[in-house]
Amino acid sequence: MLCLACESNPEWVDVAIAHPDNILVDHALCEKKAAAFAMAMINRYPDKTRMVLDMIDLAKEELEHLETVVRILTARGITMAPDAGNEYAQQLHGHIRGQEPYRLLDSLIVGAFIEARSCERFSLLAKHAADEEMRTLYSSLLASEAGHYRMYTDIAREYFPVDEVRARVQEFAVIEASIVRRLSNQPTMHG
Repeated sequence: MLCLACESNPEWVDVAIAHPDNILVDHALCEKKAAAFAMAMINRYPDKTRMVLDMIDLAKEELEHLETVVRILTARGITMAPDAGNEYAQQLHGHIRGQEPYRLLDSLIVGAFIEARSCERFSLLAKHAADEEMRTLYSSLLASEAGHYRMYTDIAREYFPVDEVRARVQEFAVIEASIVRRLSNQPTMHG
């Protein structure tokens, strides 16, 4: 699926559907972080006009998703929890090179992988979630997440040679698969 080199562990699905409230809270936190990441990219690279415009659209869409999830949480009597961080994303971000222009390329690719993995996980939840509201929610987000993956990779190809982007995506596919295989199947979107 997309750029992913491995599928999620099937045990994650069992844990996720057994803890729908935890998944919803973590999903809200992921949407918040996705919007914040888009804003951080605008802040770091204001001269990349195409990227800035795409990141504005992305931030708005992620905030709309956050609102949707928070409304579901509220209707269920659940409040958002403080953000304890995301081991998966932290490990991916740890592979971003610090020197420009490589930092920009790697940041875009990390964004693409997070969106691709979210798409895969939403697909699993859309098939296996215990209640119809959750299946509908996750089904409705699939195309959006796939679109975000494409947006990040399209932006990368705008600013870097296609062969360089392709090679770095392949490198990150190996890194990301290694991270996913070591995850402990927590009731979080990327657990």
